[in-house]
Amino acid sequence: MQFVAFNDLSPALRQAAWQLYETSFPDYERRSRPAQQAALGDSLAHGDLLIDEEGRLAALCFYWTRADLLYVEFLAVDPAIRGRQLGSRIVNDLLARYPGYTVVLEIEPPEDELTCRRLRFYERLGFRANDFPYTHPSYRTGAAAHPHRLVVMSHGDVLTPDRRKEFLALMRDVVLRYAD
Repeated sequence: MQFVAFNDLSPALRQAAWQLYETSFPDYERRSRPAQQAALGDSLAHGDLLIDEEGRLAALCFYWTRADLLYVEFLAVDPAIRGRQLGSRIVNDLLARYPGYTVVLEIEPPEDELTCRRLRFYERLGFRANDFPYTHPSYRTGAAAHPHRLVVMSHGDVLTPDRRKEFLALMRDVVLRYAD
């Protein structure tokens, strides 16, 4: 398995990445293709894809870095090969490549079997749920807007009030510029 930057993909792998992105996240939790493509053109945005030995897309991770803060925005593994520790590999790779960074991500509130499993997955990787109310603004505007409640998780320890402000500023000032 190897990591490849989204912008370095062949057309076939890029199409597979778009399909994985669109099937892994509901409309209100993701941008349109043009808006996501624009976001990936931002110097703070990163798109890493995990490619298997046969040259097929296995997983994707879209994330942002600003100063020493890393926000994992989207992480998805091909459903046909889940359970092979690929999500853990991606997260551990990010942690190794960005030592000293505060790593933050969001998950749905743990309310059913799937969302509770997701919480436990990130806890096993060293993330902790932050105990503050958080509503993710919608990536869609107008009638399609759908803000939704999420749980903010951070690696190692919960966010200090200053780190929380930095995360919220990254969201407001950078990430959400690419809403459509």
